[in-house]
Amino acid sequence: MRVFYGWYVLGGLFTVYAVSNGVTNFTLPLFYPSLMEEFGWDYEEIVRPASLKFIAAAFYSLIIGYLIDRYAPRPIMIIGASLMILGLVLYTFMSEITHFVAIYLFMGFGLSLCGLLPCMVLTSRWFTIHRGIAVGILLMASSVGASIFPLLIKGTLESGDWRQGAYILVIVSLVFLLLPIVWPIKSRPQDIGEVPDGKDNQSSSDKGDFKEKKVVGYYSGIAVSDAAKLPSFYLLLFATATLWFCISAMVHHQPIYLVKDIGLSKGDLAQVTSLFFFCSIIGKFSFGWLSDRVNKGAVMLMAITNLIIGLLILRFLEGLSLNIVYLYAIVYGIGFSGCFTMVQLMVAELFAGPTYGRILAIYLFVDTLISGLGTWLLGFIRNELGTYIPAIHLMLAMCVTAFVCVTILNKLTKKLAVASEAL
Repeated sequence: MRVFYGWYVLGGLFTVYAVSNGVTNFTLPLFYPSLMEEFGWDYEEIVRPASLKFIAAAFYSLIIGYLIDRYAPRPIMIIGASLMILGLVLYTFMSEITHFVAIYLFMGFGLSLCGLLPCMVLTSRWFTIHRGIAVGILLMASSVGASIFPLLIKGTLESGDWRQGAYILVIVSLVFLLLPIVWPIKSRPQDIGEVPDGKDNQSSSDKGDFKEKKVVGYYSGIAVSDAAKLPSFYLLLFATATLWFCISAMVHHQPIYLVKDIGLSKGDLAQVTSLFFFCSIIGKFSFGWLSDRVNKGAVMLMAITNLIIGLLILRFLEGLSLNIVYLYAIVYGIGFSGCFTMVQLMVAELFAGPTYGRILAIYLFVDTLISGLGTWLLGFIRNELGTYIPAIHLMLAMCVTAFVCVTILNKLTKKLAVASEAL
């Protein structure tokens, strides 16, 4: 039986995304406590480079979304991977906060070229019928990377030798970031005589097993200017932005909070982080699989609920047994991954098609901008008030607001589905 080549492409994208996001966004923050001790940086300074990286990446995404819709993504991704690896090398030489900021801005540009945006666009080109499970598998990659890499550098975390840990990440990136882009990733199914999902699955779609409107996108091919007039566009945009605040900002502050405020050892931090992202692997696959079988909006509400429960555990963590930290890692890890997966699938559910790259770039622009501001804001709150608790209250309020927005959006998309079936 012939294996659809798209699965090989997905395997390559999986590896690229595991390294690009797993290293940059989820493993490097584990060095924060050591950097604070060595250089004397405070809570705001230590996350300032990540905040600025997010803000810069937001603007990068607008340009890159246009380029990926217009040109083959693979050469763009090769450039991005090379820049990321160079940034990691430079990371080992930094000694000033200005160096730290410059390196993160540099790496942020590389990440934008080979990270979520091109990987999502390529996955959506190769999969339509099975997009939910394909996206779930892809997004599992960053969690796989984030659960493995902390264990690789656990010894360097315990010794405080963060430079040695960074060298390990450079070697990992050289092998697992560049090579998969060269092979097996291809830019389009048509380039090798294929169709999305493979010819066998395409024939089953023709028999009516799947609704084309749902597969392609309710607003497939819509101009960006017209999309910006839709209430659905803004409901989803507000929901994704608030969720990204809670996802990205908290991931950067989680190591600091657990070590500095809760009293977790740096060795235990590596294990908790690994568990957190191992659970997010389960969440991404489960939510992706479920979204192919159940209404995506309903699945997204489930993910947000999980995120809220995780934040509630975090809120009352101080003074409790450190074993509760592991419960938090399980619950929030699943909620984190579920929300992250469903954000991507909901955008594709509405807009997958010829203009998808540009519309997704707008969502990533806003979401990434909010991530940067959120990362800075949490550090500012901790510096000024001496505790993360008000920041956790803020994230809980944002999650509840996102829940309301998605509930309204579900009602609108349900009307679209009814209208689509009537055609």
